[in-house]
Amino acid sequence: MSSPLSIAEQMQVLRSGADVAAFALRHLGLPDEWRDTNEPGNTERCQDAVNRVFTLTRAEIEASLATQGLDPEQLPPVRTAEDSHDGTYFIAKPEGGWDYYYQERGSPWAGVTFDDLGEARKFLLNDFIPVWLAHLRIPCRTQDGRMITSL
Repeated sequence: MSSPLSIAEQMQVLRSGADVAAFALRHLGLPDEWRDTNEPGNTERCQDAVNRVFTLTRAEIEASLATQGLDPEQLPPVRTAEDSHDGTYFIAKPEGGWDYYYQERGSPWAGVTFDDLGEARKFLLNDFIPVWLAHLRIPCRTQDGRMITSL
């Protein structure tokens, strides 16, 4: 049975954008077919594999980024300048605050505004963390006072 990856290796996989469930199944030598979560039992199998391989904590993610000199807004695929391309944007507003939104077909379609950069960065890190590691996401306070973990 394969052991968990080191924190550095876990971070490398997260930063690569790889499908952590497929990665964990391969790492543990389990059937690739288990990644099809439309089949009964596979969601649980994938989650178990991810939990066995990815043991890092939120604090370890934050510390790893800090040692690399990276702020959450520097993680792909976040864009920090307005553009016409589809994607995820984190834009500082001239009057203060930050907008985080998804853009599709040149138009924002889902977003949230923050007045506190620390809260915004918590949210950016939440978005960076794959759904299979959702237990590492924490609530973040928006400009209007709502506490959210994702859009």
